[in-house]
Amino acid sequence: MPTDVFISRPTAIEKRFETPYAAFESYLSRAGYKIHRLGADQYTMDAPLTGVMKLMKTCQAAIILGYPQYEVTAALSKAAKPQQQISAVFPTPWNQIEATLAFKQCIPVLVIAHKGVSGGIFDYGVTGEYVHTTKLNRKAWYKEKDFQGIFQEWKKRIK
Repeated sequence: MPTDVFISRPTAIEKRFETPYAAFESYLSRAGYKIHRLGADQYTMDAPLTGVMKLMKTCQAAIILGYPQYEVTAALSKAAKPQQQISAVFPTPWNQIEATLAFKQCIPVLVIAHKGVSGGIFDYGVTGEYVHTTKLNRKAWYKEKDFQGIFQEWKKRIK
């Protein structure tokens, strides 16, 4: 019987990420995981947040994939002083919401960020869990030794 896993990722990602993501999803399916992702092949008549909460309750684990969604090149600091020549890359806000729901449900959560993605769940120390950073546009990134180590640990936590 497959293990139900919620995947948090934006509905639309850059083309350079699509093929590696599809390969990762196939890898998970071959490993015995059934992927659940609202807006991909699962839909709801509920408001999106309600739909995600209902779908999350059917899952035994979650994977949060932080793909670049927003890039900031200028910002104001907390003291309202303009900061120039910065470069920050942020994920979709839904990653934050869905990760919080998964942690609240007390299911194993695997957090993976594309290199440069930061903020909230993708900041080290926020949850006490490891955040794996890699280049999600690389072919077969999920087969690399450093990912496989944390993936095996995550698998052990699934009941």
